[in-house]
Amino acid sequence: MGWGWYLFSFASGLTMIVLPCTLPLAFVIVPLSMGKGALKGLGIAAAFGLGVALTLSAYGVLAAIAGEVAIGALGTPLETVKNWLYLFAGAAAYLFALGEIGLLRVRMPTYTGAAPAFIQRRQDYLKALFLGLFLGNIGVGCPHPATPVLLTRIAASGDVFYGWMLFAVHALGRVLPLLLIAILGIMGVNALRWIVARKDAVERATGWGMVFVGGFILVLGLFTHDWWVVSGQHTFLEAITREETILGIVAQTIGAGVTHTHAVPSGTGLFELPLRLGNWTLAALWIMPLFWFHFKKKKEQGSAPAYRLPFFMCLSLLIALVTIYVLPDRFFHEASRMPNAVHEDGMASRHPVMRGAVYHEALAVHDGPTIFLSVHPPRPVTTGTTTRLEFFANEQPGGIPISVERLQRDHTKLMHVIGVREDLTEFFHLHPEPAGAPGLFIADHVFRKPGRYELWSEIKKDDTNHLFDHDEIIVEGAGVRYAKDVFFGRSAIAGDYQVLLDYDEPLVTGAESDIAFDVRDLFGRGVAVAPYLAADMHLSVIKDDLTAMIHAHPEDMQMMHEGMGPMVIPAALAHGGSNVETKGEDEKIAFHIVFPEAGIYKLFAQFRPAGAALPADEALTASFWVRVEEEQPFALSPWWMYLVISVLVMTVLSVVVHQYLRFHHA
Repeated sequence: MGWGWYLFSFASGLTMIVLPCTLPLAFVIVPLSMGKGALKGLGIAAAFGLGVALTLSAYGVLAAIAGEVAIGALGTPLETVKNWLYLFAGAAAYLFALGEIGLLRVRMPTYTGAAPAFIQRRQDYLKALFLGLFLGNIGVGCPHPATPVLLTRIAASGDVFYGWMLFAVHALGRVLPLLLIAILGIMGVNALRWIVARKDAVERATGWGMVFVGGFILVLGLFTHDWWVVSGQHTFLEAITREETILGIVAQTIGAGVTHTHAVPSGTGLFELPLRLGNWTLAALWIMPLFWFHFKKKKEQGSAPAYRLPFFMCLSLLIALVTIYVLPDRFFHEASRMPNAVHEDGMASRHPVMRGAVYHEALAVHDGPTIFLSVHPPRPVTTGTTTRLEFFANEQPGGIPISVERLQRDHTKLMHVIGVREDLTEFFHLHPEPAGAPGLFIADHVFRKPGRYELWSEIKKDDTNHLFDHDEIIVEGAGVRYAKDVFFGRSAIAGDYQVLLDYDEPLVTGAESDIAFDVRDLFGRGVAVAPYLAADMHLSVIKDDLTAMIHAHPEDMQMMHEGMGPMVIPAALAHGGSNVETKGEDEKIAFHIVFPEAGIYKLFAQFRPAGAALPADEALTASFWVRVEEEQPFALSPWWMYLVISVLVMTVLSVVVHQYLRFHHA
C-alpha cells in the first residue's frame, strides 16, 4: 500500500503531542510511572502506551470496514466522500487554529476529567493499560488535519489489516513522545515543568501551524486533488523529496510500471468551482489571519511592535507570489518539459509526442487500442510503384475493430501517418481514409527511393491521442539506399518559397527551446500562410537514429493557464505553442519544443502559402538539421530566478517600510 503512508502516519502521530487534546496525556502517564522504580515505572508507561495504541488501531479497523461496506452501499464515489471529509476536517482545524491564536473563542477539545472508577481500582499495570485504552479515544476527535487524511486512505483501501497497521503506526508516533517524557520523569528530569512553562508559546506555535495546514486541507477538499496538482504544490513537494526519482529507480529494479503521471487536470471542485480559485482561496486563508491578528492585538494592547506590520506585509506578498504565480507557473513549465508519453506496458517512452498522447509499439499492445500495418502488394516493396498501406485500428485483447464513430478527428483527420527514410532524406505525411470494413483505413503511397523506412500512425480516441510505432518497411529498387548529408543551415527552399529558421543557440535537452519559422518568397518578401489541417504549420521533429519523434502544432496553449491567475510569461507544452493565431506576412510561426535527448535532429516544417496552387490537404515541406546538447547542469529555471528576485525586492521593501514607521513614530 506504500511505505510513504506509513511514514506520514508515524510523523503525524509525533506532531500530535503539541496539541491541547493530546498533551494532557503526559500529565497522566508521568504520575503513573514515577516513584515505582525504574523498571516498574517503565513497564507501567509501556502498558499505558500499549492501551493507547490498541484503541487507536481499532479506529483504523473501523475505517476500513466503513470504506468497504458503508461507502459501497451508499454508491457515492469515494473521491467525493474524501473531498467532503477533507472540507469539514480542514474547516474544523482552521477554526480551532484561529481560536488557539486568540482570534476566535473556539478552543481545541482537551481532557480534564477523571477515569472511570473501575479503572482506578485496578492494579498498576492493568490500571495503566485500561487508562491507555480509555484515553486513546481522546486524540481521535482532535482537529488534526492528518486524522481525516489517514482515515480516508484506509476507507479507500477497504483493507482491515492495512487499516489496523496504518493507525497502529500512527499510534506509535503518538505514544513515543509520551514514553520519552515518562522516562525522563523516572530519571528525575521533570520535562513537564519545561512544557508547562512554555505552554502558551507551544499553543501559539501550534495554532499558527494549524492555520496553514488546516487552510490547505480545507482548500484541498473544496477544490479536489486536481487543484493540488495544477496548483504546483504536489510536483514541487515531489521535487524536494525526489519521489519520482526514487520510485523510478525502484520501479526499474523490480520491473514495475510508472507509479503515476501528472497530466494537466481540467475538472472542477465541489459545487463546480473552477480550479483557478483554489490558489487564491488558499492565499486568502493564509494571509487573512496575519492582519486580523495584528490589528486585534494592537487594539487590545494599544500598540504593536514596529516590525510586525512590515513583516506581515512581506510574508503576505511572498505567500501570494508563491501560491498564485510561482508554483502554478513552475508546474506548467515542468509540464512543458515532459513528453507525457507512456508505453502501453506502463513504462516511460523515449519518444516525446503531443500532450495527452500515449506511445505504443503497435505489435506489443495487449490491452487497449492499437493499429496493425500491412503492405499490399506483399513485400518486397519496390520504388516507383503504388503501394497500398492498410492500417487496422483495433482494440486488444481480441482484435475488435474500432469503428469510425468511436474515433475523433484531430486536425480534421481521423488518422495521421508520418514516415521517413533511415537517412531522413525522404519524408511523407499521409492521412489514411476509412475503407468500408470496420477499423480498416487505407492510403496509397509511392516510395521514390529505396531504403529502410520508419512509420508512425496516430489516432484519437476518448480524448487521448495514441501514437503507434510500426515495424520498418524495406523498399527495394535502383538508386542509393542511404545518403545522409547533415547541414546546419538556417534557410531552406520549398517550391517557390524560402523558409527561415530562427532559434537561440545552443539548443539543449530538458528545457523549452523557442523555434520560429518565417515564410518568404524568393525576393525576401513576407508571405502569409493558409491553414493546413487547421494549423498554420505542422512540424515533425525526428532524431537521426529514429528513437525520438515530436509531432508539433503551433496552437495557442494559453488555455493551459486559464484561471490560474495572471501569467506574465506565456508557456506551451511539448507539442508546441504559438503566440499568434494566424500567420500574417510579417509574422513568424513559433513553436516551443523540448528535446528529450542530445544529438542531431531534423525538422520537417509543412505549410501552405496563401494563394498557392496546391491540391487539397497537401503542403510544401522545408527541412532543417539542428544539433541538441545536454542541458547545462547549473542553469536556473526561470521560476527560481523570479523567486530569488522577488525575495530580494520584498526584503528591500521590508527595510524601507520599517524605516518609514520608525521615522513616523519618532
